[in-house]
Amino acid sequence: MATKNDGLNLGKDKQPGSPAGKKGKGGMKKIVIIVLVVVMFLAVGGGAAFFMMGDSDNPGSGEQVDEVVEQQAVEEREPIYLPLDPAFVVNFEHKGTIRYLQLSLQVMAYDQKVVDKIQANMPAVRNSLILLFSGQDYDALNTLEGKEQLRKTVRQSIQDVIRLKGEQKVDDVFFTGFVMQ
Repeated sequence: MATKNDGLNLGKDKQPGSPAGKKGKGGMKKIVIIVLVVVMFLAVGGGAAFFMMGDSDNPGSGEQVDEVVEQQAVEEREPIYLPLDPAFVVNFEHKGTIRYLQLSLQVMAYDQKVVDKIQANMPAVRNSLILLFSGQDYDALNTLEGKEQLRKTVRQSIQDVIRLKGEQKVDDVFFTGFVMQ
């Protein structure tokens, strides 16, 4: 006996092997995979945040924050440059011959009080630097490391002469001319 619905599938054949049954399971698998991927990203992100933020009980973390804030405050201020004119010319002995060193310097500070104090003590600053330069080793000054070490020593020498206290300091020293002969 034939029915009027022969050849028409009205949804009664949804069995596991039919195409309609496979489509339903595939959609469910996609949702499960998406949920697992999202949970995995949240777990990885949470772990990364935990390690990046560090331990709030760590006493050093507050110091690091203070250091960053202080550095940002220094960067916001404009540097003040003070040329130490005229250029320094000193002679020193190297392997039995007389060598000459001519240096032009500029001192940098972020505090006008430091610059004023250097200017007020210029004879003592220049004397200290002339003695420092005349005691240098020619071979050491021929290297980048030697020049960098001299720059750091000049900065410290100036600070020692003007006896800076507290937050006041010479922030840097730059060679604007450097000639050895």
